Amino acid sequence: MFNFKKKKILIIAPHPDDEVFSCGGLIHRCKSEGGEVYVLYMTVGTTHDYSANGLSRKNERLAEVEKVAKFFKFDGYRIALPGDKYHLHLDSIPQRELINEIECKGDICLDKLKPCIVIAPSGDDYNQDHRAVNQAVITAVRPVVPEYKCLQKLILKYEPPNIWSDRGMQDAPNFYIELSEEDIKAKLKAVNLYKSQIKDPQGPFSLHGAKTHALMRGMQIGRKYAEAFFARRILISK
Repeated sequence: MFNFKKKKILIIAPHPDDEVFSCGGLIHRCKSEGGEVYVLYMTVGTTHDYSANGLSRKNERLAEVEKVAKFFKFDGYRIALPGDKYHLHLDSIPQRELINEIECKGDICLDKLKPCIVIAPSGDDYNQDHRAVNQAVITAVRPVVPEYKCLQKLILKYEPPNIWSDRGMQDAPNFYIELSEEDIKAKLKAVNLYKSQIKDPQGPFSLHGAKTHALMRGMQIGRKYAEAFFARRILISK
């Protein structure tokens, strides 16, 4: 049985709300079982979108991050590259810069935290920022002799609520986390804290969408609720 007690997790989120929509239930379960959760947000800025307001502003989203971090009691978080220069432009940033942010910059990075679990976005995503961050994470978690670099034993890729892409989700999820009623309630409450990002109830980026997705993944494993991931590396050491 998998337990998060004393586990240290680093979640790489291209933008604020990615961590909650994709693994908010896991976050709550980890904290409830005595684990540590850190989040590295790669960027945040003002976004024009298809919603009633038509946009969400940078300062509004930063305030939402603070609320979510307080609600989940994150052990730490950092926004690597804030501002409209980077937001939705991460695919134009040199990969070396993104890799450095993940690997060794600031107090929330692989070298400083030495997490045993890393959770990152999938490369099968229509969003260019998500694809760029996925590629940077793959390089950042490359295996190196343990004396020189911490090796993460579990690397998971999370799925976005909207799994639409030009290739589709070619690989079926192979790693599921069962969620309790308390986990799903906490996830939905956190989703609601990202008010600027909630869209039409019929769409995936909504309370209804988040709950329906968890129900669907739960059904696939014979449980009520679950979150699904793609395991990039699972190491069972001696």
